Amino acid sequence: MSVTSHPEIPLWIQNRIVGFFNWARNVDMILDGTIQDDPSDGPGSTMGRTLAARILRERNGLPGRRFTDLEQIDSIRGVGPGTIRDLVYSFGASADEVFRKALYESGTIYMENWPLEYFRFTIDDQQEFVSIAQDNEKLRQFVVEKVDNVCRERAVASEKCEAMLTELRTAYIDEYSNSTPIAGYALALWFYDFDADNWFSWEQIQEQTIAYFDHNSNTYPWFMSLNLFKGFRNRGIISPGICPACLPVVVNWAEQAVTFWVSALYD
Repeated sequence: MSVTSHPEIPLWIQNRIVGFFNWARNVDMILDGTIQDDPSDGPGSTMGRTLAARILRERNGLPGRRFTDLEQIDSIRGVGPGTIRDLVYSFGASADEVFRKALYESGTIYMENWPLEYFRFTIDDQQEFVSIAQDNEKLRQFVVEKVDNVCRERAVASEKCEAMLTELRTAYIDEYSNSTPIAGYALALWFYDFDADNWFSWEQIQEQTIAYFDHNSNTYPWFMSLNLFKGFRNRGIISPGICPACLPVVVNWAEQAVTFWVSALYD
């Protein structure tokens, strides 16, 4: 998607906004509660039925009945700075951020003894992102490069860093799509393997992981995939603890992002 009117808004947020309005088939779908009022500019109301209907009419008059960039939405009568702020507020939280926050706030895991960190990398060039997302070896190369960079940033000992990179270069990649709930189940099993005996119910973690992979379900593309790099062990990205020998890597099409997760349980 080309973007010209709001260079200050990250491309992935613009893409999510555009994708949402392309996904909506009627006014009720636009007003389903996804768009919320940005509290930073004081109390107020957000988009109403009249503006939502106008946006749909404008979209349906375009080639393919689709918006291609945020500027087309911004130019519609009634869409002002407040509307844009509300849209950025509503679509500006990444799936990773929302998921991690929900795990702690729900009491599913506890920050005191269970650190969970994510390393998220957006890829603005759509062709580059697609080439990585659709080719496991390119994804592997990307992950190796990013883990290497994180090792350097965190001053991980060179021999420990190289051991992790070697594991990634040779790891079997177990891949799951969010086209069914299976990606959520697979990530729930990763958490369950930390300490299956005594820490949470299967239903509790499953609810959170399925919600993670549904984060972009009301936009397009909504695809996400979970890629488990088997045999990987954290050796200092965070302080090591109990952790399955596996690195979860999530490819998020709506946000054009690749994220890897590192965690440890200090039991």
